[in-house]
Amino acid sequence: MRIALMIAATLYASAAFSQQAAPQAPKPQVNVRTNAVMFSGGPSLGDSDKVRWDFYKADSMGGRSDENVGGAYDATFEEKIPPGRYVAVASLGSISREIAFEVKDGGVTDLAVDFEAAQLTIVPKRSPESKEAEPLARVTVTQDEFNDSVYGSKEIFVPAGELKLQGRIGPAEAEETITVKAGDTLTHDVIIPSGVVVANAVYKEGGRKVETDGIRFEALAETDTLDGTRKTITGTYGPGKIMQMPAGNFIMRARLGKVSVEKPFIVTAGQRTDLTVDLDAGVLAVSAPKAERIDIVETTKDLQGTQKEISGRYGTTHQETLHPGTYSVKVTYDKKTNREPKEVNATVTASERTEINVAD
Repeated sequence: MRIALMIAATLYASAAFSQQAAPQAPKPQVNVRTNAVMFSGGPSLGDSDKVRWDFYKADSMGGRSDENVGGAYDATFEEKIPPGRYVAVASLGSISREIAFEVKDGGVTDLAVDFEAAQLTIVPKRSPESKEAEPLARVTVTQDEFNDSVYGSKEIFVPAGELKLQGRIGPAEAEETITVKAGDTLTHDVIIPSGVVVANAVYKEGGRKVETDGIRFEALAETDTLDGTRKTITGTYGPGKIMQMPAGNFIMRARLGKVSVEKPFIVTAGQRTDLTVDLDAGVLAVSAPKAERIDIVETTKDLQGTQKEISGRYGTTHQETLHPGTYSVKVTYDKKTNREPKEVNATVTASERTEINVAD
């Protein structure tokens, strides 16, 4: 009996030790694995860092919350995240796909995405004959919610289907539609008919160049709008500045002081246009010690006996750019001085500076 009890105890202890020593199944070191292809049936994008994966906790409705729990730049990688419900966001350039998934304790979830995309190289040019891409050009590619923009020549990933391309160089614009297939690798020239204009001015033909940045150049549409005005395409202050322009016929308006002159010009796609505007103008400089105000007016009077005001300012000096001709300069003083206003004539000559002093 004693021997039987000893045998039974030994067998029990052996069974208990056997249960404790039995190896448990190892928990996985990762529980999420990813893969991505550019098109259905295409090869894996492998370790391409052009693909970005991000994992977000799912909200109560199963949608994506703002809480990110992991991710990497890699088409194929492995990650370990806590069990639960998630939304994966896979991105290839500006193409984005979402996948809802669940991670269970002890299991591995495999995620795969097909971007149904094409690889498009955009080459913006000013004209079909241009040999180089235009680095200043901006091209926007859109399709439904997809939107991507590039400057100059660049390779991007785009969704398969119809794409809208909008190109811009300054005020010059172009728009077209193309269709691509998933898996395509293609290059497309976007032609934005445009050139550059460099405007300068002289006070008279063959005379002095205008050097002040006070001059304003405005490129205007050739035809008037319904209200009789012309649309301003672009503009700049100062001579010798480069202005981006669409190809076509335009009017350049140059304004300096009280002088405004217009000159037609043509912009050819892919070319530079140098333009010089003849202002036919001179400068009148007036000094009047102790003056309160100086005004420049026309010498002629209208039927009411008034003279048209051209330019004026408070102070003892005044300078204005004017077309050639004779003008009347009026000087007024503070009423407290009991001085009578003075009026003298001054003649302006093109490309010359006329200085007068109205004595006290």
